[in-house]
Amino acid sequence: MKIFGYAVLMFSIAAAPVFAADISIPKGAASTGDLTESSHWEWTHDGKTPGGSVASSHYPIGSPSLDGHAREFYMSYADKGGERFSLTFGRNAEVTHFVYDTYVYLEDPSELANLEMDINQVLSNGLTVIYAFQCSAYSGTWQYALMTNGPHWHATKVGCSPKKWAAKTWHHIQIASHRSGDEVFYDAVTFDGEYHAINEKGHGTLDLHWSPGSLSLNFQLDGANSRGEITLFQDKLTVFYW
Repeated sequence: MKIFGYAVLMFSIAAAPVFAADISIPKGAASTGDLTESSHWEWTHDGKTPGGSVASSHYPIGSPSLDGHAREFYMSYADKGGERFSLTFGRNAEVTHFVYDTYVYLEDPSELANLEMDINQVLSNGLTVIYAFQCSAYSGTWQYALMTNGPHWHATKVGCSPKKWAAKTWHHIQIASHRSGDEVFYDAVTFDGEYHAINEKGHGTLDLHWSPGSLSLNFQLDGANSRGEITLFQDKLTVFYW
């Protein structure tokens, strides 16, 4: 398992939302718009995972899609493998709250062991905050990562396994997190409209010597078998921040 992606919008500061029946986004929050449309996606095998992988990405995909132009992400792997898809989407060292919002569609969920979805923010002091969250078939839960002595994954009390997701169906995921100092707070997750409070926190920074102010995201596909192929589509992939 793994972590980091290598992966100027206007915004206004607003009061933090109340996480009640759903994930609230303040009216003044910045929005990236649909990042599946970006031509700057990069991908690479994550050397911290076993085996090997090769990947590709294609846009626009008319079907399956929600709006006529989804993006396809493909990975072929051996010995489980692990492929990281990354994108830099802005610069801001000051914002503190994030919502990662996306729709995903899997051709064959049995091939996917973990779907990791991260946001990375480089502060003005040069430290990188890693907001790392994933759905894991290994623990059968949503997991969050802490950066004490390197990344470490921890299970939450909220069940999740990508292998159990309905195939060839669009699933809506929202992940809410924020930071205070060196601590990252994992607030809540929604899956297909079902809200779950997470309420976990821990040390979330690493000294990676990345460019101050950089905002990036990544998601990672980890294979579930000795070898195989994963085809995942994303649509309306948006990050909200304030």
